[in-house]
Amino acid sequence: MNERIHLRASGFTLIEVMVVMILAGVVTLGLVGFYLNSQSTWIDGSSQALAQRDATTILESIASRADSAASVQLTAVPPDTVLEFYRVGSALPYYGFRWGQGAGEDSLLHQGPGSCNPDQGPVVPSVVERFSVTLDANPKVPVLHVASLRVRSATGQVVEVSSSFALRNAP
Repeated sequence: MNERIHLRASGFTLIEVMVVMILAGVVTLGLVGFYLNSQSTWIDGSSQALAQRDATTILESIASRADSAASVQLTAVPPDTVLEFYRVGSALPYYGFRWGQGAGEDSLLHQGPGSCNPDQGPVVPSVVERFSVTLDANPKVPVLHVASLRVRSATGQVVEVSSSFALRNAP
């Protein structure tokens, strides 16, 4: 009675299947974590780039008005700041910028002809947290200093820039 039971090995054991599933799960979790981290980093970088673009657009808009202006009047009565640009020999401003943080204000930098009236809307869609401007009334060439322009993107990225503009058409 010497019967040999001859088993044929085919298929996988339950332990082998479980080990492969656990390893596949670990690799999948690693890839998902890497993807989510990369996506978050890209969104933050993209948001900061948009805020930088908006800050540059504001400075370029002010620069284009300052370049053709003979004089500028700065009215900074907290919480509002108003810039009015004047042409040579004119008593009326030809263009203006207005920024306010008071009740009912949207903290955006608005622009428009005259004293920003009629309001042509915000220069950029990003919120301006700080708009600090000074005027150097040099008799030869007046200089407008944007000491601090802080722009916040929709996701909270903050960009702060500054610049100076000479009024080349000063009499």
